[in-house]
Amino acid sequence: MIASFALVLLLGFELCYYLLIVQTGIVSHYNSDLITLFPMFIGGVLGTFIAGRVWWKIKNPIHKIMLALFLQLILSFLYPNYNFFTLALLGLSVGIMAPLGIYLFKSKQKKELMLALGIAYTLGTYFFYYNADNRVEMALFFTAIALMSAFILRNYKVEIDTKELSLSFSNYLPLMFWIFLDSNLFETLSRHENINIWTNFTFTIIASHLLGLMAACFVNISKFKKYLLINILFIGSYLLSYLELPIVLAIVYPFVISYYNVVIFSILSKEMSLAKLSFIMIFVGWLASGFGLALALSKLLH
Repeated sequence: MIASFALVLLLGFELCYYLLIVQTGIVSHYNSDLITLFPMFIGGVLGTFIAGRVWWKIKNPIHKIMLALFLQLILSFLYPNYNFFTLALLGLSVGIMAPLGIYLFKSKQKKELMLALGIAYTLGTYFFYYNADNRVEMALFFTAIALMSAFILRNYKVEIDTKELSLSFSNYLPLMFWIFLDSNLFETLSRHENINIWTNFTFTIIASHLLGLMAACFVNISKFKKYLLINILFIGSYLLSYLELPIVLAIVYPFVISYYNVVIFSILSKEMSLAKLSFIMIFVGWLASGFGLALALSKLLH
């Protein structure tokens, strides 16, 4: 019971850190300047890659997480003023956390996953428009909660034998596609003056996120129907964005974000090889989202 609660807090508040400090904090502070942010991207890719490797004699993923969070805590004191080196280090710490956080979960832990994502999306939505330059307290608080949770879990053992066999790379292509679509649309909407859904429909978005989580966790449908539903909802989200219908968009888009992320976590958590999971996360996480961000800034799809 204590371990499950600590696991929820660890993933939930680390995702809060990513959403409010990295994705909408630092990126906003530097006005989505990809050249300036490039060191964080490189650090993230490197961190994700080495997360699956043995660090000297450190094999326990929780011990790696504690070191990454300690580095993240130190760097949080510098928020939001980073240089080339500290941006790379921040990317490194977040990159290490990405596959390790997923690896701790087993695909059957749906309630824990739902609670963790619920924390992240509720806080991430509520504080979305909080001044990006004044989030140092958030950065410290989120990291401290995650670090304390990791300390509680320091002797936690991942049940390797409950994980399924490794999947082929082609199985992860839909996941990359959804993250690309999400990253592209999110960046576009955050800059769209006529569709300010996060300020005008904050509680609608939170409710939609929670409904998406519950639907993904408790409504049992086939893989084909899940994938079809996600694709249809993304098409609908892009169409609603094009037609500038914010109230409907505030219902549909958060729902599909929550829904597809549960599907992604469930698939990735079945990967029994941490080294392979780390490799896959470079493509599913950093490259797919980075390409979506770059394309949004180029306005080629809008």
